[in-house]
Amino acid sequence: MKQKEFANWLKIIIVVCWLFGLLFCFYVGPETRKNILLDSDSLKESYKPLIAFIWITGIPYFFALCIGWSICSDINVGNDFTLKNAISLKRISVLAMTEAVLYFIALLYVFISGKYNTNLLMILFLILFFAIVISVFTSLLSYLMRKASDIKQDNELTI
Repeated sequence: MKQKEFANWLKIIIVVCWLFGLLFCFYVGPETRKNILLDSDSLKESYKPLIAFIWITGIPYFFALCIGWSICSDINVGNDFTLKNAISLKRISVLAMTEAVLYFIALLYVFISGKYNTNLLMILFLILFFAIVISVFTSLLSYLMRKASDIKQDNELTI
C-alpha cells in the first residue's frame, strides 16, 4: 500500500472511530447504562452522573482522534518519522492513561459505594484494560518514532 493510500485509509478509520464514539456517547452508552442502572434499585439515582461521566471520558478520546488525524496528515505528505509525530504519540499515550485513571476512579467509586452490578463492572474493567493497553503501546510507538527520527536526522546530516 502506498503512503498516500495508507494515510487516507487511516483517516477513514479515524472518521469511523469518531462516528462510533459519537454513537457511544449519545446513544449506546446512555441506553446501556439505563438498562444496567434501572434494573437495580440502588443504582437508579446514579444514572445522570454516569451519563455525565461518559461524556467527560469522551473528551480524551476525541482529542486523541484529532491528534491521530494530524499524524495521518503528516504521513500523507511524507513526514513520517519526525519528532512532532513522536510527541503526538506521547500525547495520545497520556490521553489514554487519563482515560484509564478516570475509569479507575469510577471503579473505586462503584466499589466504595457498594452500588455495583456485574455488567457495570465488566464494562468498566474492559474499558480500563483497553485504555491501559493503548497507553502502553502508543508510548512504545512514541519511543520508536523518536529513535527513528534521530536516525533520520543523522542520515540527513551525513554526506
